[in-house]
Amino acid sequence: MKKILSFITIALVLIGFSLIAEAMTIGVIGQALEGYWNDVNLGAQTAGKQLGINVDFYCPTLPSAADQISTLESFIGERFAGIAISCTDPSGVVPYLEKAMEEGIPVVTMDTDAASNNARIVFIGTANYAAGYLGGEEMVKLLNGKGNVVIETGSLSALNSLQRIQGFEAALKGTDVKVLTVLNENGDPSTALSEAQAAIASYGSKLNGFYGVYYEDGPALARAVETAGLKPGQIKIVCFDMGPDTLKGVESGYVGGVTVQNPYLMGYLSVYSLYNIAKMGSLGPTYFKIWDNGAESIDTGVALVTPENVNEYIAHMKALGLPAYY
Repeated sequence: MKKILSFITIALVLIGFSLIAEAMTIGVIGQALEGYWNDVNLGAQTAGKQLGINVDFYCPTLPSAADQISTLESFIGERFAGIAISCTDPSGVVPYLEKAMEEGIPVVTMDTDAASNNARIVFIGTANYAAGYLGGEEMVKLLNGKGNVVIETGSLSALNSLQRIQGFEAALKGTDVKVLTVLNENGDPSTALSEAQAAIASYGSKLNGFYGVYYEDGPALARAVETAGLKPGQIKIVCFDMGPDTLKGVESGYVGGVTVQNPYLMGYLSVYSLYNIAKMGSLGPTYFKIWDNGAESIDTGVALVTPENVNEYIAHMKALGLPAYY
């Protein structure tokens, strides 16, 4: 009888562990429905399949802090094993991230960090200031150190946007390249296009360059320049993120430089990190900090793609088994 009970006990324990494994769900919250976030989701889902866990991915149609917070509260209520988020409102989301952490749900930020390091365990993404600086250096090079530039972005509150702009502007110091204005298209590609067209009409020959901060900006800027009847290179364009239309812009010469991130790796590493933290239990955050030497961030890297090296970039991505655009 004792042997039978032992087998029953072992069976129940194994079933319990099986149910825990099946029930483990990690939530990933992005910023907007566009190709960039599709690639983040692809990386997150790939990690989930490799680990045998569920990944619940959510993105608002357009950037919305309220939608993110509502989804975050839902994930907390459902007791997800971990949450990764790109913060549209870095300050406003902090109390909700802290609540998740207090309730034992590990949090990592990706792509756009929270305003407080205490609200998450680690940030996974691009070193945005440095990436913005790289874009600024390329703009100075394209303009031979002199000209006027308009910046277009999808957010004036998200930390990644602000850091990219700060880095870009820092690279212009000591040169004769000046920023005329900063446009905010609020994550809407159609607004990005209309704002760029209006800038060309308003500034005329005074406008020498565009800097696009978000995914949707590069294609909008290239189209605005082309539809204005201008030739490739008449208005220099440097932008972030390699979508299919941005790649066409590079190949045609309308886009002079693209700072390419690694959104696939952001999603992938976020899920893997949260899984490992969750499996370690209450000491997970502490052990994770020991593992990454106490670093506050994991840099997923950037590359500068230009018309001169675009074919090399495409070949490199193909060798990695990844698409050349996202």
